[in-house]
Amino acid sequence: MLKRSIFILAAVVAAAQSSVALAEMKIGVYDNRRILESLPIVQTELQKLKSEFEPKEKEISDLQNKLLKLKEDIEKNAPVLSASDLQSKQLEYQSKRRELQLLAEDTERVFKVRQNEVVRSIQTTVDQEVLKLAKEEAYDLILRSGVVHASASVDITPKILKRLSEK
Repeated sequence: MLKRSIFILAAVVAAAQSSVALAEMKIGVYDNRRILESLPIVQTELQKLKSEFEPKEKEISDLQNKLLKLKEDIEKNAPVLSASDLQSKQLEYQSKRRELQLLAEDTERVFKVRQNEVVRSIQTTVDQEVLKLAKEEAYDLILRSGVVHASASVDITPKILKRLSEK
């Protein structure tokens, strides 16, 4: 019984000491998504990227229109076409549809890769700024989003946004 009481007393003392140590720590939390959505440079860079891909998007749109016309042509002329001509047109349609699908998928994949590169480069800048802030203001711990709860007193998102906007 005495051992149990001593163990409980030691646990209470340890918990009290750790809570005191935590109270002295300077902790900050920032919302990475909010920062990336709020920074004008992100929107500017993504707009440049969209402009870069506009010719491909136009090409895809033109191919879609041609494919639609070919389908309408097949449906319209199916009764008067011979079986071999109809089969030939259908094969042409399927081939062009697959070509369009591959082009659209490839364009989308390349766009996503480039978009991730843009965001990653900006993320590097954000991370560097957070590290500077941590050193300048002597933070012991800074967390990026992904926390269940953070009070406004530890939210450093506005500070980071202000610092990045001033650059």
